[in-house]
Amino acid sequence: MSIIKAFLYTVLAFVFWTIIQLAILLPIKHLIGEPDDITHIFGITKITSVVGAFLLIYFFFWKPNFDLKKALKVENYNPRIYLYLPLIGIGLLLMNKPFWDFNKILEYYQGTSTNDKFISSKNNIALIYSLISTLLIAPIVEELFFRKFLLNKLSIKNKPIIALIVSSICFSIMHIETPNNLIPTFISGIILGIIYLKTKKIGYCIILHFIVNLIIVSTNNIGTSYDNWLIGYNFDFIYWLIFGLGTCITLIGMKKITTANNV
Repeated sequence: MSIIKAFLYTVLAFVFWTIIQLAILLPIKHLIGEPDDITHIFGITKITSVVGAFLLIYFFFWKPNFDLKKALKVENYNPRIYLYLPLIGIGLLLMNKPFWDFNKILEYYQGTSTNDKFISSKNNIALIYSLISTLLIAPIVEELFFRKFLLNKLSIKNKPIIALIVSSICFSIMHIETPNNLIPTFISGIILGIIYLKTKKIGYCIILHFIVNLIIVSTNNIGTSYDNWLIGYNFDFIYWLIFGLGTCITLIGMKKITTANNV
């Protein structure tokens, strides 16, 4: 796969996602107007559009010959690697935190007050849809697309480092809800991509993706926003020490995975 094709497939996935959403929401608005409670409509639309968009890519452009039985065999996976995935997940969140906090860090050092305005949702139905989308749909669908499809195809015609960077940029583009999301998702894409290239097992990537999302969801729903968890907005020596610790933990976890995979 060429680099241009990789970006085109990513844009196409976004286009499919938008079209499916409009195909669901516009008829509803036209026929019944805006309902009082849009929780179910929004939740179902979000899940359907994500799954539908990537399924269209799979069907028209990938057409994988995927051996599900082989992929689910426990003996094909190294249990030692699973032990290091939570370590990497924690390390990634600590390492990525300053990039999410970038605007708040600027305000802090400029002497501007930074208050966490996060409001936790008390809508249990909305939370259920969010959990399904974040913990079940996203790890499986996104890892199959960005690692199993894009990275795998890119590495055939390009050097591994080029394939890794391009697939991670594509992964980042699909998470551009806020500019501060770009670097963290790029870094996560690099880590997930390395794991896939080293092990050739997409299952490890799915589990790590799940762990990272689980930590974020958990902190967001225990009354503390992920943006303000652990140490708040005191961007002092301890804050940056924890950032360094997260980087070290991630690197150690990756080294352990490489060693375990070689064994």
